[in-house]
Amino acid sequence: MIHSPNHADDLGLEDGLEALRAGSEFSGPIDPADEHDSYDHLALVHESRTEQLSTVIPFVERGLERGERCVYVADETEPTAILEGLRDAGVDVDAALDSGALAIHTAADSFLRNGSFDPDDAIAVLEDAIANATEEYDGFRIVSEMSWALRDASVEALVEYESKLNRLLLDDNGIALCQYDRQRFPPSVLREVIETHPHLIYDGTVCQNFYYTPPAEVFGPDEPERELDRMMGTLVDRTEARAELGKRRRFLERQNEITADPDASFGEQLQRLFDLGCERFGLELGAMARVDAERDRFEVEYASEDHEYLEPGVELPLSETFCAGTVGVEPSECVDDPESDGYGDAVVYEEFGLQSYLGTYVETDAGADRTFFFVSSDRRADGFTDEEEAFTRLMGQWVEGQLEQLQREEYERALYEIAADPDEPFDEKLQRVFDLGCERFDLELGGVARIDLSTDTFEVEAASGDHERLDPGTQTPLSETYCRLAANGERTAEVTDPERAGFEDSLAYRELGFESYLGTRIELENGPDRTFFFVSSESRDRPFSDAERTFHHLMAQWVAYELEYEERERALQASNERLEQFAYAASHDLQEPLRMITSYLQLLDRRYGDDLDEDAEEFLAYAVDGADRMRDMIEGLLAYSRVEAQGDPFESTDLNAVLDDVREDLQLAIEESDAEITVEELPRVDGDPDQLRQVFQNLLDNAITYSGDDSPRIHVDARRRGERWVVSVHDEGIGIESENSERVFSVFDRLHSHEQYEGTGIGLALCERIAERHGGEIWVDSEPGEGATFSLALPAVGESTPPSR
Repeated sequence: MIHSPNHADDLGLEDGLEALRAGSEFSGPIDPADEHDSYDHLALVHESRTEQLSTVIPFVERGLERGERCVYVADETEPTAILEGLRDAGVDVDAALDSGALAIHTAADSFLRNGSFDPDDAIAVLEDAIANATEEYDGFRIVSEMSWALRDASVEALVEYESKLNRLLLDDNGIALCQYDRQRFPPSVLREVIETHPHLIYDGTVCQNFYYTPPAEVFGPDEPERELDRMMGTLVDRTEARAELGKRRRFLERQNEITADPDASFGEQLQRLFDLGCERFGLELGAMARVDAERDRFEVEYASEDHEYLEPGVELPLSETFCAGTVGVEPSECVDDPESDGYGDAVVYEEFGLQSYLGTYVETDAGADRTFFFVSSDRRADGFTDEEEAFTRLMGQWVEGQLEQLQREEYERALYEIAADPDEPFDEKLQRVFDLGCERFDLELGGVARIDLSTDTFEVEAASGDHERLDPGTQTPLSETYCRLAANGERTAEVTDPERAGFEDSLAYRELGFESYLGTRIELENGPDRTFFFVSSESRDRPFSDAERTFHHLMAQWVAYELEYEERERALQASNERLEQFAYAASHDLQEPLRMITSYLQLLDRRYGDDLDEDAEEFLAYAVDGADRMRDMIEGLLAYSRVEAQGDPFESTDLNAVLDDVREDLQLAIEESDAEITVEELPRVDGDPDQLRQVFQNLLDNAITYSGDDSPRIHVDARRRGERWVVSVHDEGIGIESENSERVFSVFDRLHSHEQYEGTGIGLALCERIAERHGGEIWVDSEPGEGATFSLALPAVGESTPPSR
């Protein structure tokens, strides 16, 4: 195949190193050597065959791709190794050889074709080869192994050839890579050779050769003086470079100290970075601003010191600032001549008088993006260096990380505040979570839907905002929604390109017009599964970040907990209602046969009482007593079952009045037992007055009953504990074993026999049930022989209480 040559650009360093720079193993500056124009003559100094081939194979491969003629001169490397390396790289070697684009020679038929080495003859051969090649190809590329020179050339002749090759390649469309094996060539020879190459490749690094000597100097009369200049210049350059490196290292160390300070706030760290940057760049002011390119908005958020114009809160059109060149275009921007840089009409230049600017764009996942920058009213004569731009970007990257962390913490704190609010119903909390998620993810609508894979069902349960097709109760085939991704096993699924994700024909995309989606499946033990999701009709130019997905999963965990809790509460309430109905029905139905038993016992006593012997009368008395106690137990059970169902609505209740009524009802028992009851001022609480009266009547009656041999001494007081009042009834009676402190509140579980103390064993259980209905609790502190203190905790007036049921 005849290649049509294109000589628009001669070969140079960029062409020679293009393939090498693409590899991760290569590094190093690619800058021209000062005062010299020859960039197309390179020396490879290698120490192994692997290192050699990793350079020459891509070098030749790239030449063939560019349509150049490539010649490889082999000496110690077998030509087959070169050809196999090219084949492994994907080169059609046979076609290249057949067309003449690739040729393999040896030193004997090239450099030594006349039996010995002559520098001028070798240059003439190359000159002809370049001329012939460029008639058909875009250039000429030669790669030579130079180990033959150890046998067949003097050092002087080798240096002369390499120097004259520089002159040839400067004018002709060719590029050369000369290979030197460091293990073979003496250091003295390599030293001479290195001086003839503008650039070196060594140890995977492309190096600008400070020791390079141009051809005119090699063969000129003032070569010794130029050599001295280079040596002195090198010493100065190295000293200055070492000083600059030390300066850079000190600034980096100071930056690390600032950003790693665990005791400093973000604002304090930012101010110290501003000061560091101003010192590093020789500028007057450091600042950070919120920016919005779409709304052309710029608002200063932080500034390093007082400035006539740039202070926190100042707003400008973004287009009137130097930051306009940074936002969404370049990672960093510098201005050292506003007029020539295109800012001649900008407010910051014309009105604020700013002459120099160095800034970087800070993009965040949530909230406003920022620019982090430094400015000065003085113009910089020498512009900004790449290192200064890099240092600015480095500080900007830290700022970006801190902003994202602060935003994550802010959103997590907001979610916690919503979840921890005890006064707000779940439905209202869920709407606030939807709003929070829409803000965090920059989406329009949040929702929860019931799903069923087996029936392909998707039913909206709750949603934020108004959307005609996502109202609660709306049903859609699950397969027509983005939620099918989450339902099919992905922990957190996202869609940012519906067509690429396979939803081009779905209802969610085609009819509802949703372009973006983030959702997760919620699997519940006690109810149908749900999906928790956010959607938007606006497209999204980037995928959701790990931080966004994690926050979404965190919200979904809270939703799952609340849904499980609601399901359990509903199940528990239904169970309690069934139990209450059963207890009521059972106790109600038991009363009729019990009344019959009691009536017939009484009839038996009236008719035949005089005819009964002493044992029969005793048996009859036992039966009547048992029937009476059973009646009391049934009535207690009825009262227990009616606490929830037949309680009165809560109202502000004065416990002083309640206790006065109780003492009046117990007046006979108080007088008979010679009980002394003292009462401190009691509070108002929200509650059912009749049920609270039952509680205190039970507690005072028990204190009198279980007083022991001494007259009862009872004291009632109250103390505030947070949002509750704790009312305590203290007695000096027989007390209770500590292991029985919970048992006393069990239904029908008596600690004493009926012969010792009368009672049904349901009074304290009833007290506990009433306390629970009031959102409170009851407990006892006691030791045998030391009396007992029963405490009742109730919400204070105006504090949160559960609704009466």
